[in-house]
Amino acid sequence: MEHLTSTQIIESGALGDPGMDESALDTVAHEFFHVWNVKRLRPFALGPWDFTKAVSTRGLFIAEGFTNYYGHLMSRRAGLWDDTKFLRRESRTITGIENAPGTKLMSAEESSLAASFLDDAPHSQKTNLENTAISYYPKGELIAMVLDLLVRGRTGGKHSLDDVMKEMYDEFYVKSPNNSYYLHGRGYQPEDLQRVASQVAGVDFKDYFDRNIRDTETLPYDEAFGYVGLRVTKTTLKDPYNAGMSVEFDSPEGPMVSTVKNGSPAESAGLQSGDELVSLDGKKVNKNNWFETLARFKNGQPLPITVKRNRRTIKASLLLNEAERFEYKIEERSDATAQQRALRSAWLNGK
Repeated sequence: MEHLTSTQIIESGALGDPGMDESALDTVAHEFFHVWNVKRLRPFALGPWDFTKAVSTRGLFIAEGFTNYYGHLMSRRAGLWDDTKFLRRESRTITGIENAPGTKLMSAEESSLAASFLDDAPHSQKTNLENTAISYYPKGELIAMVLDLLVRGRTGGKHSLDDVMKEMYDEFYVKSPNNSYYLHGRGYQPEDLQRVASQVAGVDFKDYFDRNIRDTETLPYDEAFGYVGLRVTKTTLKDPYNAGMSVEFDSPEGPMVSTVKNGSPAESAGLQSGDELVSLDGKKVNKNNWFETLARFKNGQPLPITVKRNRRTIKASLLLNEAERFEYKIEERSDATAQQRALRSAWLNGK
């Protein structure tokens, strides 16, 4: 939990455990950046607070997402990560967001407003958030990275998101009057970030904010990464095929469908979360034969499935198709120019 002049970090493991030191440093980098982003520069609704009213803001994709981005970028600039590790980490973030069904339904601003329903909130009733929602942490991280590259590319390397953040900090914290707990400053709205980014770059970013932040269009990866001699590739993810449903095998009632992906063979077959799996291709379903049975059937071939729902036995048919999950990788272009490589070096090394 970040505070005004300190932070408290609790890791669920010993620092001597494999990978724990790296995980702890990653968390430290994130929380350290919060000293500036959220504890000084902050969204409008985040203080001074009135707890008699709901506290919500459209700017959490900036407060947390941009902090995610800079936490990872600072690990690279500090020499804790090399270029390969940083780009691999951001590739995983792209893969997660672009494979999420909710990425086509929920914008970054909407995700920010829905924070109280998304941030590990307990749900007494079943929800369909897995199919309809995204997290503003990774989405905001990608928005920041792409915006950084767009500013660098469109200004020929003269400016960057670093300059935008410094200008925001100066305007909204340093030059603003004292304000209770925060000592200085007033809050910003996402429109303020759009304005400052446009001023710093000398380029109007209204289209970027309208399409990719207020709406759900795919981020302009090709343009952004092209400026630094990189590209984002897309290949079929080599996960075991699951027909668009997740199964919980440790349920006392037996194998249970836990989630059903929108537009999947499972949804087309009428399956629902909470269905108890009785048989697949006439055989009992267990953890060992689930993926093996699915893999034996070809695309377009119907697969008989039987489930129980509310004491009713339902027989259906899964019509299998190509997997729709993909892996995204940030890779170097073979035709990258010296200028593009120089821009990339300035980006990753903080120049």
